[in-house]
Amino acid sequence: MVAFTDLNFDFRIYREAASLKEAGHHVSIVAGTWNSQLDEVWDDFDVHVLPVDRARSLRLSYPSWWRDSFRTLRGIPADVYHAHDLDSLWPASRAARRRQVPLIFDSHELWTEQSAVASRPLVRGFWAAMEKRLSGHVSRTITVSPPIADELQARYGFRDVVVIGNLPPFRNPVPGDTIRQRLGLNADRIILLYQGGMLTDNGLAEQIEAMAGVEGAALVLLGQGPTRELLQQQVIRCGLGDRVFFLPAVPFSQLHALTCSADVGLCLIKSTGKSFHWSLPNKLFEYMMAGLPVLGSEAPEIQRVLAETGAGEVVDPTDISSLRSRLKRLVAEPDRRRKYAEAALAAARRFCWEKESTKLTELYAAL
Repeated sequence: MVAFTDLNFDFRIYREAASLKEAGHHVSIVAGTWNSQLDEVWDDFDVHVLPVDRARSLRLSYPSWWRDSFRTLRGIPADVYHAHDLDSLWPASRAARRRQVPLIFDSHELWTEQSAVASRPLVRGFWAAMEKRLSGHVSRTITVSPPIADELQARYGFRDVVVIGNLPPFRNPVPGDTIRQRLGLNADRIILLYQGGMLTDNGLAEQIEAMAGVEGAALVLLGQGPTRELLQQQVIRCGLGDRVFFLPAVPFSQLHALTCSADVGLCLIKSTGKSFHWSLPNKLFEYMMAGLPVLGSEAPEIQRVLAETGAGEVVDPTDISSLRSRLKRLVAEPDRRRKYAEAALAAARRFCWEKESTKLTELYAAL
């Protein structure tokens, strides 16, 4: 496996690696790292971490990482190379061609349609050209939602794209009050939780703005990303420091217990670019696994899952008035939250990695 990411915060890679190991495969992972200490859950794998300087421009970081990762891959015998996302496809493709073995492209999102890329023609053109050029070397393709699978098939002629959802392993909710304790909040404050990346124009600014009219609740943003500082400045500028709070990202091995200490899960992804519009994020299923009622966006896949499960409701995340109204209603109506929470827990037994992982092991068996 090849990934330009910090493994401590990428649960999808761990789930896939663990399932393949359990199926009898030996898994080696070449990855970037922004953290000198890997979580102990990675001890079961042959992991090669290549430091990435967070302060450097990605225009400089990517070429050096591609070079170093390919050099590392040359020394690791492999029967299959598994590239996690487009930014690791080049070194994986070179290594696969060198050994004349299959290459798997695991597209975690529609890379060229991310909000940070879609609005920058030159950057988007670079990634689009790379994806088109390397697509001919791909043996099998994996992605996260049916619409993204359809788009990849239409663009590059990929056949039989396998949809493997971002589903967590099944776990029962963990009792606790970790978030309130960390932030020093009273027991009667309703915790509205967003967990995940703080990315360009993904809807968090609107959620902060909506909190101006929501009493008795705290919006907690758990994660990291390029817009975190701007969002913190927005909170100060709007005088919302008493109801909007930030917590740093935690390794995925610690995330479930923290999620369980919230009251409502927010999956209000703004449809800025096709990647967000068609996404089916980890957080949606992590909230359900924690027994949280969910307020989601009207993006088609999120809306489909919430309609199918009854685990929550949807709203236009760009409509501040409607968003504020829905948040106020969820805060004020414990019976509504309880109904959604019960549906979420029931759905968690269906939407779990134990059921989803068979698609991955069957793909490898077919190879």
